[in-house]
Amino acid sequence: MSEKLCPSGHGPMVVQKTLKPVTFRDVALEVPVTEHVCRECGFSASDVTSAAAVQQEIAEAYRQRTGLLTGGAIRTMRRAKRMTQASLAEKMGVGIASIKRWEKANVQSESMDKLLRTCLMDAYNGNRPLSLPRVKLVIRFFEEYLNRRLLKKTDKFLFVAKYLWYADMLAFKKLGQSMTGATYAAITYGPQLNNYRDLIDDIKQCDEFSAESLSEEEVDIIQMIANRFPEDQMVYDAAHREQVWRETPTGRMIFYTKAWELTEI
Repeated sequence: MSEKLCPSGHGPMVVQKTLKPVTFRDVALEVPVTEHVCRECGFSASDVTSAAAVQQEIAEAYRQRTGLLTGGAIRTMRRAKRMTQASLAEKMGVGIASIKRWEKANVQSESMDKLLRTCLMDAYNGNRPLSLPRVKLVIRFFEEYLNRRLLKKTDKFLFVAKYLWYADMLAFKKLGQSMTGATYAAITYGPQLNNYRDLIDDIKQCDEFSAESLSEEEVDIIQMIANRFPEDQMVYDAAHREQVWRETPTGRMIFYTKAWELTEI
């Protein structure tokens, strides 16, 4: 932001970030706002650049609150599928200007949101190839925040899988990609890694340091889940209360598109 002077003659104002309440389409939101503030009289002002950024923050907050794909998620999923804005527009039967607007500050309608999901989402692996080293890396981060070991010699992923499931589903919802590319099935004991019996030993033996590093946003998601479910039984019980698991027939895959229907976190 460029330097601004207080109109009352108090000299240069300081840049300050605050959360401000905003109502958008009858939905109450809190969005981060960057302003110039006079320390002496409290006068505040924003410039054109920050005003545009606030509009985008409002759009993103609204879409996240109402379950629509955010602009960031649309952009991330489009790139993950190696699609240009033009190719996505052609696939959807809309103009490229619509794609550009949705990836910025314009909120798409519910019907367009459904069409975007159809064109962009890989419902099985969350728009990411399966990476067993990344599975182990995510588990290691959970161990750090939970302050206990999860990968045990005889472990059958009864609890670990629930932490992984929430991490992958929330990452897909918020970031447009799962963390690990794992697929999940509904079994009697809750959401579980698909074909987990064949994967457990490979996960334990693989090198997590060969995995792609976790982003700051992914680490934040893991920490949030660990804070929400500090004990194994808590994440186990929560997963069993999810209608997403209850409504999926035993043995069937749980689609990542169900991420927006989670209620326990």
